[in-house]
Parts: sequence; C-alpha cells; structure tokens
Amino acid sequence: MSGKAESRSFLKGATLIMLATVLAKALGACYRIPLTNILGAEGMGVYQLIYPVYSLILTSSSGALPVAVSVLVASATSEGKTEEARKLVRSALAALLFAGIALAAALVLFSGLIGRLQGSEDTRWGYIAIAPSVFFVSGIAVFKGWFQGKANMLPTALSQITEAAVRLVAGLLLAYFLSGYGIAFSVAGALIGVSAAEGFTLLMLYIFYRKKNPPLALRLDYRQAKEEYKAILRISLPITVGSMIFPLTQFVDSFLVVNILSASIGTSAATASYGLLSGPVNTLINLPVTFALAVGVAVVPHLAKNRTEHDIDSIRLKLATAVKVSVAIGVPFAALFLAAPLEVLGFLYPALAPAELEEAGVLLRISALTVISLAVMQICVSVQQGLGDTRTPIINLAVGGAVKVVLDVALLFAIGIEGVAIASLLAFTTSATLNALSLTRLTGKNPDMLKNSGVILLCGVIICLPVPIAAVFGGSRALTLAVATVAGTIYLAALFVLPVFRKCELLSLPLGGKLAALSEKLKIKRAD
Repeated sequence: MSGKAESRSFLKGATLIMLATVLAKALGACYRIPLTNILGAEGMGVYQLIYPVYSLILTSSSGALPVAVSVLVASATSEGKTEEARKLVRSALAALLFAGIALAAALVLFSGLIGRLQGSEDTRWGYIAIAPSVFFVSGIAVFKGWFQGKANMLPTALSQITEAAVRLVAGLLLAYFLSGYGIAFSVAGALIGVSAAEGFTLLMLYIFYRKKNPPLALRLDYRQAKEEYKAILRISLPITVGSMIFPLTQFVDSFLVVNILSASIGTSAATASYGLLSGPVNTLINLPVTFALAVGVAVVPHLAKNRTEHDIDSIRLKLATAVKVSVAIGVPFAALFLAAPLEVLGFLYPALAPAELEEAGVLLRISALTVISLAVMQICVSVQQGLGDTRTPIINLAVGGAVKVVLDVALLFAIGIEGVAIASLLAFTTSATLNALSLTRLTGKNPDMLKNSGVILLCGVIICLPVPIAAVFGGSRALTLAVATVAGTIYLAALFVLPVFRKCELLSLPLGGKLAALSEKLKIKRAD
C-alpha cells in the first residue's frame, strides 16, 4: 500500500472515531449540562474532585494498554502471527482484570481517607460508586488495543457511543432520584451510571471479539506468558509514566485548589470555583482535544508498520497530515472561546448564576489557547509512541507537569482560580513545544508539518467575524446558535477554498469524492 493510500486509510479510521466522538460528546453534553443543573456548582465541584483520583488510577492501571496492545498486535498481524496476537490479548486481559479488582477494592477501602485529605468528605460515596468501573475499564483497554492493532476502528467508535448513552440514561436518572438525599448521594448516583456504562461497554467489546475469535481461556501465569508481559511492559510502562503526569497534576489540583482558596473565600465557594474550572470550562476545552486524540489513535498502528518497513517518507506524510487535521480542528474552538466565552457558556449552561457565568467566562477565555497546545501535544506524543520512542515524551511531559505544579502554587495565592487556568496553558504549551522539537529530531525536518498552519489560523480569525452580532442583538440562545452555525460554515468553506487539504486527504473525508469533484469543477489547485 502506498504512503498516500495508507494516509487515506488512517484518516478514514480517524474520521470514524471522530464522528463517533461527535455523537458521544453530544450525548455527553446532554449528560453534563443537565447534570450541572441537577448538582449545582458545589455538587459539580464534589463530582470533579473524584475524577482526578479516578483518572490517575485508570491511567496507572490501564491507560497505556490500548497503545501497547495496538502496536504489538499490528506488528504480529503484519507478520501473519495471528495466534501470537491472540495469546498476547489473553495474557494482558488476565493481568489487567486482576489489577482492576485490586485497585477497585483499594478505592473503596480508602474512599473516606481520600475525601478527608481533599477537604470534602462528601466524596466518599462517589468513590465507592465509581470503583467497579476501574475493573471494567481494564478489560475495555485490552479489547480496544486488539481492534486498533487490526486497524478496525469500528468497535472503538461504537464503544464510545454506547458508553456515553448508558451513562446519560443511568447517571442522570440516579442523580435526579437521589438528589433529595443531599449532594453526596446525588453525585454517587451519577457515578453509579459511569460504572454501569463501563460494564456494558466491556460486554459489548467482548461480543465483538468473539465473533471472529475463539473463547478466551484466562490464566494469570507469568511463566507461561513471560515474553508477552515483557513486550507489553516494554511499551506500556514508559507510556503509563508519561500519561500519568498530567492526571497527577490534576490530582494535585484537587487537593491544592480547595484547601488554598478556602482560607480566603470559604470551602463552599472554593469547591464551586473548582467545579466551574474542572466542569464546564475543562469540558469545553477537552471537546476538540478528543478529536486530536482520535487522529492519534488511528495513526499509531500505521506508524508501527512504517517503522518496521523503514519508510520515512510515509511517516513524514502521516505526521504532516495528523498535525494539520488536529490544528484545523482546534483553531475554530480556540477562536470562539477567545471571542465569545460568555455566549458559549450561557448557551450550554443556562442554569449558571450570573456571577458563576462571569467567572467561568474569564476561565474559558484564559484557557482557549490550551486547545491548540493540547491538540499538538497529543499528536506528537502519539506519533513518538507509534515510532517506538516512548521515553522522550516522559521527559517533556514531566517538564510541563513541573511547570504546572509550581505555577499552580504561586498563582493560586496571587490571583486565585484564574491562576490554575494560566498554569495549565503555560504547562501544556511547554510540553507541546518540547515534543514537537523532539519529533523533528526523530523524523528529520518536515516542511509539510506546519504547511498551511498560517492559512488555518487566518480561517480562525475569519470565524470570529460574525460573533459580535450575538452580543449586539442581545445574545439569545437561538441567535447564538445561528451565529455559531454561520461561523462554522464560513470556516469550513475557507478551509476548502484556500485550499488546506491535499486531494488524497480530501478523499478520506465523508463525501470526499463529491468534495474532490467540486474542487476540480471550481478549478481549485490542490496537491496530490
């Protein structure tokens, strides 16, 4: 398969995951927005105090498994060793499910202690409610790695939608029905929904696996599976350490913010401020970043294959395409968050009080450029992992993590919750820059990597032009939606006409054939 054909293949996989992500995020918005309205700012603060600890546990136990299993399965499959790939999955699944049980039990046992250390004992029942999902996610990680290694992104895409849908129904219903018993039980109800969603997703992925594979005979036997464990650890351990760095900083945030701010504004107000940043604001910031992550997930198995074949030209082409797509996705979101944070938040979170909306608007504007830094960082790290360089990203991420913690402490005392947003922006920008430089050293100079970035940024400026209309005419929800639709249409048209994407990239998109034909009809010159 040629480099361009492979680029189309990985972009089709990335597009499938991105479309699933759009639907999952739409379901997520249908979940998070009413959940915010049910729990309130303080309840969301309690909810978000739990998630950094939960994320840290997931990252340490299974966060790197999809990448590691994906790389190993892709390598084994390309050599025709399907049974070896299945053996690897069996070994990984046995070890991870055992670890998942142990970590879930530990989370239940230490739930009260963690809550006291965080300054909010309301979190205890939430930790107990979410503990089963640690076990379920361990299995999900292995199955996702299997399918991604086979370059089959459909199960991963469907699992995102299933997880979001079950969480939406179960989480909201339980949060609502338990709201009469207080914040702690309402939050726990929402988190029971998370556990139910992960359990259902694991069952679905296993059914997909069994359609074309024999039953899994799970045995935790190190002597029999020593080589598989060594191979998995060789790839996953550095990735796990690296991927733990920023969840660890969020974990530190969950302790620092409430404890430091409560001395000046009180525990309730401090928890509410933390809830605004980690809830509505970070939810919006992470939305476009998940699309960049989808590109990274899709490109890793292809890069592993190109690395085996020593095909540097294909690697550079995929890298350039991945960066271009990620920046093109991130720029319009960053532009809108900069130009109209109050309109965006007011549209999505109407239950926020005026003072809360004002505070969240400031935080979103500060955090806007974090979208681009995070998108570039995610792609660079994914490419480095796909090329077998799992150690360099650890150093770069650790530097960013250190910047984050130092600035958190300094700026929290100086300017309050806004300091946490500034610290995150500078930390992610530092890591993104270092990873981009490391990737350049690894693959050589790649003139195409930043090609069209200026054009994409110009398109981002163009998207802001209709924004003042919403403010001038009162900013009703209908008008805000109409303006956002017009701005998005203008942005997509600008990307198409200028032109940003190659013909082979355009063909990999939904309706790509029709778009390519229209491009030729309009006589738009486009690289092959």
